[in-house]
Amino acid sequence: MTRRLLAALLAFTLVTGAVAWVQGTRWHARYMRLELPEVTSPDLRSLFVDDAPVWITVNAGGQSAPWVTTADEIRGNPPLWFRMHLPDWNDVPVPLREAGLDALLAHYRHLLTSPAEWDRMGPSDWDAVPQPVRTVAFRQMVAYWAGFYRLGPRHDLPSGIVADTLAAIVMSESWLDHRARFVNRDGTVDMGLGMASEYARVRLRQLHEAGAVDASFTDDDYLNPWLATRFAAIWLSLLLDEAKNNLPLAVRAYNRGIAEARDAVGTEYLATVQRRLRRFIHNRDAPPAWSYVWRRGREIERADWPWVQRSIRPAGPDGE
Repeated sequence: MTRRLLAALLAFTLVTGAVAWVQGTRWHARYMRLELPEVTSPDLRSLFVDDAPVWITVNAGGQSAPWVTTADEIRGNPPLWFRMHLPDWNDVPVPLREAGLDALLAHYRHLLTSPAEWDRMGPSDWDAVPQPVRTVAFRQMVAYWAGFYRLGPRHDLPSGIVADTLAAIVMSESWLDHRARFVNRDGTVDMGLGMASEYARVRLRQLHEAGAVDASFTDDDYLNPWLATRFAAIWLSLLLDEAKNNLPLAVRAYNRGIAEARDAVGTEYLATVQRRLRRFIHNRDAPPAWSYVWRRGREIERADWPWVQRSIRPAGPDGE
């Protein structure tokens, strides 16, 4: 009897202990469980990519068309840069505009002050360069040839004024479009950055054959900005000879020829060149994107061409 009682008590104790252990384990697990707060996973991509939409315009066949892009594209996408001419940059928010233009100029800096590069490039190579970069490079080409032919010293004129006036002429003729063409009423074609007329192209070849000038070009050459700016410098020098170093008269003659330079058309042309000289070449009240690229271009010129000492006068030719 005693043995059975002891066995029953032992079994009861074991079962009771097991039940208590299970309940205790469950209680411990329930009260010791760590309740973690719900946390939204961080968007790591947003830390590195700014893909918020930005509304801009792009150039399409000479016209501005609306376009939606992102800030990152504006800061670092060469194909997008190629679509954007300077007027398209004007409406981009200022910090983003400056960051994008800085990146663009840094990317193409090797083309801005490098005659060796320019000498190797043709019209199709320049077609692939964004328009804001071309405006800087082409103005630098004008300055190079004005210095090469010593237009100022040779004609007893301030070098800076002559070089800047030549740049204003080129801008007035073509808006710095190296493929510019204009068909006159008589069917002849003016072409290139300097809009060389058929008369000027033929005459330059004749002068070269006579040994009066050091270069001659085919018609196709005038679409090459490196050669077209050389033509403009040579032609202005010839006009200054005809005008007896009178720069305003030579400017008139660039459009009208020396015989009709003083007529009303010549007067209006001189006024147009003067306006472009003040606004764009001397950067007075220029559009914001042009103004920013002009300033950055000057900084690059001073850094990359430290020997260039060309003063910028506040006004150009203003009378005879």
